[in-house]
Amino acid sequence: MNVAIDTSCLVVNPYSGLSEVAHNLLLNMPVVDEDVHFTMFMNYFRGTGYPEIYPGMDSRSLRLPRRLIDWWWKHRWPPFDLYLRGIDVFHSLHIQIPPAKRMKTVLTIHDCRYLAFPELYKSNEVENYRRQMEISLSRVGLVATVSEFTRQEVLTYFSFPEDRVRVIHNGFKPYLSNGGAYNEENINRFITENALPKDYLFYAGVLDPRKNLGRLIEAMAQCRKDVHDFPELVIAGISHEQWARSEQAVMAKKVGIFDNIYLCGIVEKNVLAGLTKRALALCYPSLYEGFGFPPLEAMSLGVPVLAGKSSSIPEVTANAACLVDPSNVDDIAQGLRKIVFDSNYRKILIESGYQRIKKFSWEKVAAEYINLYREVVAL
Repeated sequence: MNVAIDTSCLVVNPYSGLSEVAHNLLLNMPVVDEDVHFTMFMNYFRGTGYPEIYPGMDSRSLRLPRRLIDWWWKHRWPPFDLYLRGIDVFHSLHIQIPPAKRMKTVLTIHDCRYLAFPELYKSNEVENYRRQMEISLSRVGLVATVSEFTRQEVLTYFSFPEDRVRVIHNGFKPYLSNGGAYNEENINRFITENALPKDYLFYAGVLDPRKNLGRLIEAMAQCRKDVHDFPELVIAGISHEQWARSEQAVMAKKVGIFDNIYLCGIVEKNVLAGLTKRALALCYPSLYEGFGFPPLEAMSLGVPVLAGKSSSIPEVTANAACLVDPSNVDDIAQGLRKIVFDSNYRKILIESGYQRIKKFSWEKVAAEYINLYREVVAL
């Protein structure tokens, strides 16, 4: 069986969660089943570099503008088989499924955020997502979703046969496994250079409204009003320029804790791990996630997690996180107080986190996808 996996994300956005998924699948699939031949396919027009060649993987690429690809995919001609000759299964990790004549197709859907929260996005983004998903679902063989929550979302928003949707949770690889480590001296230097506080709560993410940073800031202000020396907030993943013109910065000034927020900017992975490791807790009050890697990453580092009890998050974290109502500032504040002041509760969360991450394995994910490829070929 010959399988092509669309890994364009590795060039277009190599630091995204989607690229993390692609990277780990490419590493594990050839090891799991040596009888399957894999090809990594990429289309990139403005990509700045080519990703590493993975062991056991061939590669094919195009450099076509997005508009041309959209036109090609929409009009179904010519069939993609003419380019990827000899491929039995094409697996897309994002929303586009190419037109195919004989080649079978698999689509991984990570979330339906544009339809769940259309008010948070531009109307053309919402409609483009809906249109592309409808086109892809009309031609795909089987669909995989990264959580049961996302599976239910797909069945709610689209007319698609329930028996053609499978749940394959993402895997997880602890950062400190297999020799991965961060340099303590470098982390100490980073903390000193950025004048970070000794005790802090940590937020790692972007300014997407669904990440709910605004309510976290309000909750922090509430906690600091009650307890003057309540830990401060350190933020990574947001540039200083983005922060300066953000609604969240305005909110921080309004509630009086602008000077209690420390911005690290966009940091590399080893720095991110070091900052997470030093934190009292990771704050992840997201309104909506299709899966969510940051809580598992914190758990692997022995750091308690506060997370929103919505969307897929309870499915991923189970009882290993302090789950709060992400739409309720008071509930977030109450969770912050508990996770900061209740040392026994913190110990329970840390131990539960170590056990929880054992449930997620990229080897298991790779095997499940290979079974899905065999299933779609038999359709």
